Amino acid sequence: MNKRSDNTEKEHSAYPFAIRFFTEMKALGVKEVAVSPGSRNTPLVLAADVSGLSVRVFIDERVAGFYALGSAKVTGAPVILICTSGTALANYLPSVVEANHSGTPIVICSADRPPELRQWGAGQTIDQVRLYGTNARWFYDLPVPSEVDATLAQSIAIRTWDRSVVGKGPVHLNWPLREPLLPQGDLVPQDPQLEAFPSSNLCEAGNLRIIELGEKHERGLISLGPNDFDEESLQQILWFSEKVGWPILADPASQLRGMESSGNTMITTGEVLCGSDQFVSSLDDVEVVIQVGLAPTSKAYRKWLQKNPPKKYVLVAPAIDWVDPSNTITETYQGDCFYDFEKDEECFRSSSPWLETWINANNIAVSIIKEHLKDDGNELSAVAAVMEAVNDDSRIMLSNSMIIRDAELAFHNDGTIFRTLSNRGANGIDGIISTSLGASNASDGKVVCLIGDVAAAHDFGAVLAASRMKSDMTIVLLDNKGGGIFSFLPIRDELDRKQFEKYFLTSPMVPFADVFGSLGLEVSIPQTRDDLRLEVSKTMGRPGLSIVYYESDAEATVETFRLIREQFNQEITEEG
Repeated sequence: MNKRSDNTEKEHSAYPFAIRFFTEMKALGVKEVAVSPGSRNTPLVLAADVSGLSVRVFIDERVAGFYALGSAKVTGAPVILICTSGTALANYLPSVVEANHSGTPIVICSADRPPELRQWGAGQTIDQVRLYGTNARWFYDLPVPSEVDATLAQSIAIRTWDRSVVGKGPVHLNWPLREPLLPQGDLVPQDPQLEAFPSSNLCEAGNLRIIELGEKHERGLISLGPNDFDEESLQQILWFSEKVGWPILADPASQLRGMESSGNTMITTGEVLCGSDQFVSSLDDVEVVIQVGLAPTSKAYRKWLQKNPPKKYVLVAPAIDWVDPSNTITETYQGDCFYDFEKDEECFRSSSPWLETWINANNIAVSIIKEHLKDDGNELSAVAAVMEAVNDDSRIMLSNSMIIRDAELAFHNDGTIFRTLSNRGANGIDGIISTSLGASNASDGKVVCLIGDVAAAHDFGAVLAASRMKSDMTIVLLDNKGGGIFSFLPIRDELDRKQFEKYFLTSPMVPFADVFGSLGLEVSIPQTRDDLRLEVSKTMGRPGLSIVYYESDAEATVETFRLIREQFNQEITEEG
């Protein structure tokens, strides 16, 4: 059998194509690649390396996926994920789902067998075509790179950038690669042909419509869910709300609560206000609701809207597909609608009794809540203590389940300035530490991961990665001995205690402090909320990975929520 010459081998190599792709992606703005080790993806890994991209290696694909998500949330630029064929890319699925629903750009480059080896039982081969279904903004099953001109890679790169960055979400590129997988000579870097280009996401029609609604209707409301908006966009929303006299129901992960000079229209206790029959029955019907991005975390708010749908419910979705859990949207606009309002200032009103009603009720609720934030044991107090301890240039990752609901009541604009992170697209509890890790690597300041015990048990691999990478982040683990959020559900009262604990509370029963200690990590174990605040504060000036472990009481937290609602209803009734 005749062997092909070295020149022929080079001609049939995937490397020129792959190097061209990664070179152009770097030129467009990509900086980082997260690699999960394998064999079939060798050409992709080496091509990314020679292209000058920062390449990080993660043993666990789940960690890699959420790491990419966290980094992209901070930078706005997609992180490229590279994995081998088979189940490897299936492990990315949770992070892809979250990226899709939160509008976060990531790019998955999955190595695959060539067409002739698919569906014939070749090892480590599954059907990878459209594996992520509708969760990918764009899927492309590449031709075998060694058989097409490398210039095609340029077109693929620019479309990938457009669909991930402008389209706001994940892109999946499936790479069928033939052996030999190793380079047949020296790898030569290439000069890029593409240049970074600005993209606009302004929506003029939406802008004009919002001005019109603000002019016509006094009883309006802006709901600002968990989003990654920059400060300029938030300032525009604030400016509009102040001029039109509409309150903003600001989610704890909306970025608004941690912003300097957030104005006097922000409502931080929507969960209490909207859940109070005494308060909502005193309101005139809301005429307009403008929902910006994702829906707020508050369950009480969503229930109130379902019972009292406004005549006009406008969805402004800068980055995210249709978000309407209450099924009340009447019109929608894709893009940034809050810009350039100053020239239309005359259409806005100077005073608003409607706004004053909301602000007065919010002040009452805040005053009640703050009394309960002094107590040890309940999670509201613990979350507040952590937020009091952070530096102005820090970011806090709010875990799903109970943590973000605790923050709904515990996080008020009292001079604390920081940005929040959250995975509220799909609302899963997996990958929280991994997302924080990615955000930490992309941030200048400290990232604080505020997480519960069950969510932490889902993401131990990220602790290993953070330790190995010597990441500058703080993990604050609040251990309430299981899924504390289930204590708020009706099922708690329908089952006996033994059944409830077995099937719903599901404590991981992990000696967290001992496990972290076995990895050589120092663990602080404060006993009171004041000690917790002090320990977290100490980590702000300490480089590297810090662990703070704090035990909280789920039952005390349930009781605190109940008392807050009860006291608020009483005061509102007395005022009325």
